[in-house]
Amino acid sequence: MEPKVRFAFIGQNTISVWLLVLLFIQVILSALVIKRLNDLDQNIANLTITSQVSAVSNQPESPAYVENVSIDDDPYLGTLGAPITIVEFSDYECPFCANIVPEIEAVLNEYDGQIQFVYRDFPLENIHPNSFKAAEAANCAGEQGKYWQMHTLLFANQSALSIESLKTYAIELELDTEKFNLCLDTGKYADEIRHDASDALAYQVNSTPTFFVNGYRVVGASPELLRQAIEDALGKEAG
Repeated sequence: MEPKVRFAFIGQNTISVWLLVLLFIQVILSALVIKRLNDLDQNIANLTITSQVSAVSNQPESPAYVENVSIDDDPYLGTLGAPITIVEFSDYECPFCANIVPEIEAVLNEYDGQIQFVYRDFPLENIHPNSFKAAEAANCAGEQGKYWQMHTLLFANQSALSIESLKTYAIELELDTEKFNLCLDTGKYADEIRHDASDALAYQVNSTPTFFVNGYRVVGASPELLRQAIEDALGKEAG
């Protein structure tokens, strides 16, 4: 009887080992499947962005000049009624838009009294999911006289534009947070931002940042091109 007991014990051990092996194989296969799905999701995201870029590049060339570019009732810096009006269509998650922010300040100082700079929202929601709400946050802060302070904070913190972060910035700016949060949560300025975006599309804006210097289009974050457009516009004004 003893040999039978020994064989039964060995058999049970063998089954346990195989079960562990099968469990290990299942874990490995599951990890591979998850990785494959993650890679597939990333590929789909990359294809989406690529198709959007291709769609923009395949559009007809935008006109160099647009007559009567509206400043709407949007926030501005500089001098109201100045000979040069610059209207920027921009996105708070666009890295190129962030790069041009200090250049805008420099240009306003350099051409003091000669420029009215107007900022209008054009959030590219398909690739920048937090940009629309960030634009709302700036407008909500503007209710309390701190539009440009919020504007600067948003561009300085492009990687942290969740709703929770936006509400933290309101605290940092010492806003009435109850009023700010209600404004943000109810989407009070959503229609205003959509109106900006609608105007941008009407002017055939298809990338950010895009500037209109007295109606003349300047695309991209190039301080040199912006200054050249200003000089050209001042020349036309003088002539």
